[in-house]
Amino acid sequence: MNTIAIARIDINGHAHVADLDMCLDFINSESFDDGVPREHLSTADDAVAYFTLRGLAHEGALRAQAARDADGWLARIHGVRAALREVWDAEVEHRIPGQAALDTVNAVLREAPRIELIAAEDCCGVGHRHTADDPTGEALARVVGPLVEAIAAGQTGRFRICANDGCREALVDTSRGGRRRWCDMSSCGNVAKVRRYRDRRKTADPSADQPSAGA
Repeated sequence: MNTIAIARIDINGHAHVADLDMCLDFINSESFDDGVPREHLSTADDAVAYFTLRGLAHEGALRAQAARDADGWLARIHGVRAALREVWDAEVEHRIPGQAALDTVNAVLREAPRIELIAAEDCCGVGHRHTADDPTGEALARVVGPLVEAIAAGQTGRFRICANDGCREALVDTSRGGRRRWCDMSSCGNVAKVRRYRDRRKTADPSADQPSAGA
């Protein structure tokens, strides 16, 4: 069962970097409860806060872009997330991903952040400035990068999808034996155990789960 992680850095700064966990967090920002989609980035404000709190972009720059066309801006973010999800699922399921997803991810990669060093504004040390004119594209490129790098390095052997069909959270198996199947044993793992138990009962006694007469 997916729960979106809270901010990991100070909102007054930004790390300008993302790791695979952050990429997974983004993919799972659309989660599923018993197969029903649950959107965690429902509004442009949600998405602005999401990227800002994770240090992936400046809030003001994102808000300026979103203000021009909030629906279109949010749809762009959802589209990249869907493409990442397709790439992840295809890698786990050992199948060819949809070409549209590949095209979307490759287009995002071309928005790789470009930064120049400058004298710090307080005249003490070194500062920086962004030279690209698409802060949203930069933020998305930061999120996409770690997944692409893992695929390029052949480090996808422990990529997983929660085996609960009603959840399907994307995850990395960090267990010692590499046999993890569930996002969380206390939720999805227990659901699977209950289902297996009921299936065994039905096999042993087909009437076990049927309501009694007159009930």
